[in-house]
Amino acid sequence: MRLDFFSPEEEMFLHSLDSRLPEGDLVKLELTLQQNSTLKSKAQQYLQLREMLMQKETDSFGPFFAERILHQIKQRTQEIDYLILFFFKKYQLVIIGIVIALLAANIFTAEELTLKSILGMGEQTIEDIISIDVYKNITE
Repeated sequence: MRLDFFSPEEEMFLHSLDSRLPEGDLVKLELTLQQNSTLKSKAQQYLQLREMLMQKETDSFGPFFAERILHQIKQRTQEIDYLILFFFKKYQLVIIGIVIALLAANIFTAEELTLKSILGMGEQTIEDIISIDVYKNITE
């Protein structure tokens, strides 16, 4: 079941608003509008509505919208960078102190003063580490 919202005459009138009708259809439409007062009043309503819609301004975000958004993004990025830097700056003395304490502990507990012993690396070779891991896996 097809619902027809517009009569054929209304469809012809609406079609004439957006495109040029053939000469015969245009004459037929003009005669219909002169004879049918209901269609004529509807046609005037359509024209008024169309005029109102054409005069309505389009919504806008205002001038320089993209520039304002990019500026806000840059500003927020700078704020976040500052907060991250401030966070690490707040604890950097503590971390440096811990590193110095660990190095001092290695220096005082090492049997000989070599770079490996100061850094706590010991004198183990790769083979020693691998053999310890293999032995550990066997015993477990």
